[in-house]
Amino acid sequence: MMQNELFSEWQGKSIVINGQRTRVYDIGTITLEQFRLLIACGNDSHNNQIRVTKSGMVYLSEDIVGSEQLDDVALGFETFHAGGGYVGVKAAEDDSHVIPLFHALKGNWTEGISHAYIDIFD
Repeated sequence: MMQNELFSEWQGKSIVINGQRTRVYDIGTITLEQFRLLIACGNDSHNNQIRVTKSGMVYLSEDIVGSEQLDDVALGFETFHAGGGYVGVKAAEDDSHVIPLFHALKGNWTEGISHAYIDIFD
């Protein structure tokens, strides 16, 4: 999938999280392609983490990762460390990376959970 095609399909909404405007998707309706967009828009020169708010909004947190600012976070993946190739367009095109993450995201979501940490997703 070409980068232009990725961004033409961007259909999420944005909210302010930790003082930054961030694209989010509803955990109940996010598609694999929308999840790819989330990964594609990540900046690999920063630490990133996939997070889900208590209300079920999926987003990619940049630089605020790990155990930082978890008040509204119900679910989070392990931190994708800068330079690891876990985010960006190339990462989003890698099915062996994206599909297990997507299934782990959907499979670990339970409405009303207080906090879950996902570090195994294959």
